[in-house]
Amino acid sequence: MKLSRKDFLKVSAITAVTLALSNPKLSLWALEPVEDIKNPLEYYPSRDWEKVYRDQYRYDSTFSWVCSPNDTHACRAKAYVRNGIVIREGEEYNYATYADIYGNKATPNWNPRQCAKGYTFHRMMYGPYRLKYPMVRRGWKQWAQDGYPDLTAENKSKYKFDARGDDKLEKISWDEILTLVAGALVAISKRYNGDEGRKKLLDQGYPQEMIDAMEGAGTRTLKFRGGMGLLGVFGKYGMYRLSNTMALLDDHIRHVGEKGAKAGRTWSNYTWHGDQAPGHPWVHGLQNSDCDFNDLRSSKLIIQDGKNLVENKLTDSHWFIECMERGAKLVTITPEYGPPATKSDYWLPVRPGTDAALWLGITRLMIDKDWYDKNFVLQFTDFPYLVRTDNLKRLRANEIFPDYKPALSKEGASFKYQGLKDEMYAKLGDFVVWDAMKNSPVAITRDDIGENMAKKGIQPLLEGTFKVPLVNGQEIEVMTLFSMYRIHLKDYDLDSVAEMTHAPKDLMEQLAKDIATIKPVAIHQGEGINHYFHATEMNRASYLPLILTGNIGNPGGGSHGWAGNYKAAVFQGSPWTGPGFKGWVAEDPFHANLDPSAHGKDIHAHAFTKDEEPAYWNHSDRPLIVETPKEGRKVFTGKTHMPSPTKAMIFTNVNLINNAKHAYEMIKNVNPNVEMILSIDIQMTASIEYADVALPANTWMEFEGLEVTASCSNPFLQIWKGGVRPIFDSRDDLVILAQIAERLATLTGDSRIRDYWKFVLEGKREIYIQRLLDSSTTTVGYKLDDIM
Repeated sequence: MKLSRKDFLKVSAITAVTLALSNPKLSLWALEPVEDIKNPLEYYPSRDWEKVYRDQYRYDSTFSWVCSPNDTHACRAKAYVRNGIVIREGEEYNYATYADIYGNKATPNWNPRQCAKGYTFHRMMYGPYRLKYPMVRRGWKQWAQDGYPDLTAENKSKYKFDARGDDKLEKISWDEILTLVAGALVAISKRYNGDEGRKKLLDQGYPQEMIDAMEGAGTRTLKFRGGMGLLGVFGKYGMYRLSNTMALLDDHIRHVGEKGAKAGRTWSNYTWHGDQAPGHPWVHGLQNSDCDFNDLRSSKLIIQDGKNLVENKLTDSHWFIECMERGAKLVTITPEYGPPATKSDYWLPVRPGTDAALWLGITRLMIDKDWYDKNFVLQFTDFPYLVRTDNLKRLRANEIFPDYKPALSKEGASFKYQGLKDEMYAKLGDFVVWDAMKNSPVAITRDDIGENMAKKGIQPLLEGTFKVPLVNGQEIEVMTLFSMYRIHLKDYDLDSVAEMTHAPKDLMEQLAKDIATIKPVAIHQGEGINHYFHATEMNRASYLPLILTGNIGNPGGGSHGWAGNYKAAVFQGSPWTGPGFKGWVAEDPFHANLDPSAHGKDIHAHAFTKDEEPAYWNHSDRPLIVETPKEGRKVFTGKTHMPSPTKAMIFTNVNLINNAKHAYEMIKNVNPNVEMILSIDIQMTASIEYADVALPANTWMEFEGLEVTASCSNPFLQIWKGGVRPIFDSRDDLVILAQIAERLATLTGDSRIRDYWKFVLEGKREIYIQRLLDSSTTTVGYKLDDIM
């Protein structure tokens, strides 16, 4: 019989079912009840395989460290270690235990603080791009071994100074590279020293003004940069101490003594990047105003002007989010509709670079509608001050009152707390207001504000134009600053501002009304604003609505920027505490204090260095000199900012080539004239690729000694060290700097250079840390042992 495939399958299926049902052991087995098992864990088969999942979180120990990149947060983190290897990272959740010596404690609401950078940092630490040992460019090593000859055109090619990046980086021992680096510092300083060095630089085409700025010292061609120094006060800012060390080298070479010695040039950080708010010093004298991020809790109106608090504040953005939950009003001013705008009550679109016009328009509207706090304006601002209309300068008291004696008390805030000096006061003088009760001008000092003004019975007029006689008999016209603003703001009516900014008029009026009726108000300006022309005006103009409404100096109020780490003020020195931060970076190398028990106030600070903007290196290593058609050669760079030729670049924790504009120009035309480029870093970067010397630094988790940091977005001063041994042949950046100095001392035979780094070399950096705490206004009274 012939069966089809279909019939065969039918017969097979029926046969199988019949056999199954006829077997008593197999029939209806799936319907039989499950045996009663009291403890499934005893009955089930081995579950040892589950240990694979449990073990991935098992650890032997933990340690605390600080994640301190250039993101202005500095989060405390906990590393989990197994078999000496960090396997994961997490939170400590202990911010509520942070306290000062007065018993004040931080709020637990700072928890949690961590972002993906911190959670995954160990992957970078163990990753393939780590610098594992010192490296030297093959051509540079040969140049050094040949005695550091002059960089003629032939030698640039021979030793591949014109082919950095193509030349090979070779492994080298610490001992050998320290000797070669120290030798280069000596050779370069000697080569460009005195008249002979001057002639060489002129022959190389450097402008005379740059060479004059060296003042005969070859050490002025040595450039040092500690990248974002407050990220590591000792290892990063220590680079500037190394620069100050060069004064001893200069004295060794030129025998000029401490009065004539010149150290290296110190390169800046944030100003080159252009992130700083240039208008802030014009308003309040500080480089920048910022606030701890928990201050946002007090704000009822938050205005993001070119700022993205949603994405850019990482671990601390929750403070901003909580404001929304608490009913605060949010406004975003940006050209584009982005993440901040999505979270705002309204978005005010504006053309890039027109923020100043926007704020001036809002200011005029508030003044025209009397939407301002008159009492605050009279008592705490300079709006009532009289200004001469003939020269547009503030009227000084000694100009109209015969035999006027300065009235500022030495016991007042200006002298006692703000550090005003007699020579500064002599230039500033006292000012004048028009007293409403006396109907005449009266003198007013810097300290005559608020209650102090009321105690003196001064009642200034806010508006008015007056005639006053000068002491020389001349009569002049004066008017209040507020009256002058009314004239200035005539150009900023709402229609004109809308035309300039493309901002909707109804939203501008709404913003003006909100600023006038909601309090406290905070304006957060982004770094992008500071990159535009007229950035100074954009910063300054943002303060005007806040000044009019008293939103200055109170929690939740103010105009703030977030570029730069201004917690450096934690280490501010004073006459009553000592030199502070300067006692570390600029201790006088000719009078180094070698007493381990010396108080920080006893440290003598003297900077032999001179500041310089790396922007000049990035401008073809030239100042701004222009050959004009009519005026001929014009030098626009002043003497105070004049750079010197760059012959050595030593930097840590910064990727200079990545920072630089038009990098190709730097690599092909500028850097071939530089005789040593030394980069200290933790991993391979573009700057390492184009360097002569690469020195590997320990990461934050590998630090073998203590380090210190603070951040502009939180109130914490943090000190820590690593918890695992260095994985590779790397060293603490502070130790690297000290060992360069030590080798320089060996080559020159000048023990003063070694003594200047004595306590680092002896493994006692804690002495320098305690001196810093002793001599800073914020930390005086704190003991390192108690903190740790």
